[in-house]
Amino acid sequence: MKQILFITLFVFITLYGKSQPIVQAEAGYWQFPVIDRVFQAYQLAHPWNESSVQPLGLSAGVAAGWNQNIYALRGLQALGTIHYRYQSTSWSRISMPLIAGYHSASIEMLMRSHPRCLLQDAQNTGPLGTRWYIQLGGGYAWNLPFAKKYGERVTIHNDERYHSISGQFHGIVGTGWHALTIGHYVVTLESTLSWFPQFSLDGMATAVLGHNEPRLAETAQNSLLLQGCLRFTRLKKSSNWWEQPRSSE
Repeated sequence: MKQILFITLFVFITLYGKSQPIVQAEAGYWQFPVIDRVFQAYQLAHPWNESSVQPLGLSAGVAAGWNQNIYALRGLQALGTIHYRYQSTSWSRISMPLIAGYHSASIEMLMRSHPRCLLQDAQNTGPLGTRWYIQLGGGYAWNLPFAKKYGERVTIHNDERYHSISGQFHGIVGTGWHALTIGHYVVTLESTLSWFPQFSLDGMATAVLGHNEPRLAETAQNSLLLQGCLRFTRLKKSSNWWEQPRSSE
């Protein structure tokens, strides 16, 4: 993991001076039924609770990174980002009998272009390539789970706080639209689908239930994250939409 982080940060620093910085806000929906069963089991074991405990699903996050022009003739752009995401059972109410979820930090690298550019040179590209694009890439995520019961941090294994970090690779496909420019900034709307071949929240069942006698799985196979984001990219100079052919600024 340390080697992956070091190499990725080195690439970020090397390319940053020749690229456009970005920031974005994200919202998404996670799909992992195996882990959802842990929270369903808690709810069934505590039917008297006035507040129902919802499975992990919704997420919110932010990201920062850079965009780099790779090959203007093909409208090819690279995007490198560092993400923070937050998932919790307590989106609707704060005063819950159980609040559990996890923090997630990830590093992602994506390549994007217009499908037609794969077969012929781009005729008109803007500062970030073609206005509409598709993208492919991947990343690595670290997850830090947490659990609270009635406001108190859950402890397991000799009264230690529950914080079992896990990590995994994931693949990403997506599409987006550079909606408009405001001075030096481009506003982009984007949607992505991330695929996690294996997603682990070690110790989650024990932290939530107090035990794992049912032997509920804590590792989900083929988990998905469907996500939308609003991105702002700062250009080195202002640009009037996508009317300047093969502009790299």
